[in-house]
Amino acid sequence: MLFLKRNLLSFYILSAFFFLFGFYQAYTWRWICDDAYISFVYARNLYEGLGLVFHWGERVEGYTNFLWTILLSLGFVMGIKPQILSIGLGIFFYLSTLFVFFREENRVSLGRVYPLLIVHLSLFYHLFIFASSGLETSLFTFLVSYGLLLWKKESDLLFPIFLLSALVRPEGALFLFLASLHWFFRKKYGPPIAFGVLFLSFLGFRYFYYQDIFPNTFYAKGNKGAYFLQGLYYFLYLIKSYPLYLLVLVLAGIQIYKSIRDQKELRFLTSSVLLYILYVLYVGGDFMGNRFWIPILPYLSYLAFLQIHDWDMNSRFQSKESNFLINLYAKNRLLVSFFFILSTAVYIDPLKVNGVRIPYWHGIGEERAFYEDHLVRTDGYDLDSLSDFRVAFFGAQAHFVYYLRPAYAFEAESGLTDREFAKKKITNRGRIGHESELEKADLVDRKIDILLDNRLHGTNLPFVQYTWRAHPLRFYIWSYDPNKFQKLCVREGWDCANLFETFQTNHWDLNQTKSFGNY
Repeated sequence: MLFLKRNLLSFYILSAFFFLFGFYQAYTWRWICDDAYISFVYARNLYEGLGLVFHWGERVEGYTNFLWTILLSLGFVMGIKPQILSIGLGIFFYLSTLFVFFREENRVSLGRVYPLLIVHLSLFYHLFIFASSGLETSLFTFLVSYGLLLWKKESDLLFPIFLLSALVRPEGALFLFLASLHWFFRKKYGPPIAFGVLFLSFLGFRYFYYQDIFPNTFYAKGNKGAYFLQGLYYFLYLIKSYPLYLLVLVLAGIQIYKSIRDQKELRFLTSSVLLYILYVLYVGGDFMGNRFWIPILPYLSYLAFLQIHDWDMNSRFQSKESNFLINLYAKNRLLVSFFFILSTAVYIDPLKVNGVRIPYWHGIGEERAFYEDHLVRTDGYDLDSLSDFRVAFFGAQAHFVYYLRPAYAFEAESGLTDREFAKKKITNRGRIGHESELEKADLVDRKIDILLDNRLHGTNLPFVQYTWRAHPLRFYIWSYDPNKFQKLCVREGWDCANLFETFQTNHWDLNQTKSFGNY
């Protein structure tokens, strides 16, 4: 039939154009968030022979991206800074995600003179935003997307792909487990057993090395109990961002319903997607807008595309199964395709209210808007200047820990790098990953010298002023040791006037140690 002969000129040229558009957007919006610098520290310490640790001699798994951290460590071997490598790899896997769905569209949609799915995905703002960020999101999205496509084709290659996804993020184990269960029901035991043993070996390594089968980040962020209300807000944030994406969810829902009803072989696959959604709702999502949705959104868009394709084929062939929806689609074919593209092209910033930008909506924010590309740059730091100090830092200061290299760094917001603080009970739920309350005893127990921010309510502390890229910042003194501070205060960019004034006002001896815990 004539409509099965694709117009190669329009289809492939338009596809190539939107690939380039996606690359341009991902590169233009490249950025690095603060959390990425925690993985950077682990990667550097591994390269330098200290082990996969944040502090020498203390084994705490303060990252959630084992394989990603290993890749960044290999970058040091090749002389590539993690700031460059993380962005390069992120954009590469973003384009790889676009490619696997382009290949599927190319295979499925014979007869189309224009690409539909690839245009839809390349216009997706949060996909190219999280193409970088320094985090593993882009790699994990590629592995999950590719694995789900392989699963539908019943390819054994999905097992190495899902194993890699489980090594990138713990949630990947959900897909590996359900795929293995599916293969067992089909009495195909070889691949699930082989890759199950490999994954169990990884868990064994984790337990041997860190004395836990869960990463410390699980206790810091995900082990606080059910948080469905916040999960609902996290879903609503997605809809506020892309109000027309409801169309995609409806179309994907029709495909999911049909697969559960008619295709038993796809029920495990469908269950994995639904369980991932349930997991995100259960933990309350993330404080970064839409980041936890990103790994499955391309596949949901693919399902919606398949539903459009099914209607298209049925309407063309005038199938006996034609029903109201098919007839409605036949009369509005171009309109449906247009709204499918608009569902990602229309992005509304949820943090703009009446023309004024607010920092968070129910604890959810846009980290890219906060950091822009400032943490991509590597200049402006007084390298190794805190090497004598034990510091407490909060998420936003992780880049200072990477460059200033304190002897000990306590992540005091959620306890990412501290086993005890991560398991601390919380009384009130709030912004995900920012709910633990720092107390004075936490600083005393860890022999902290400097707080990179003072978040102790009602506590006045003297400070030293550190100038970073012409911005004066206050680092607060918890414990004063003259031998340490006298060397710090003569370094360029450090102003200790407030500290010295505090000693002079109280007639204290600058040559004596002093604790300011009760100051």
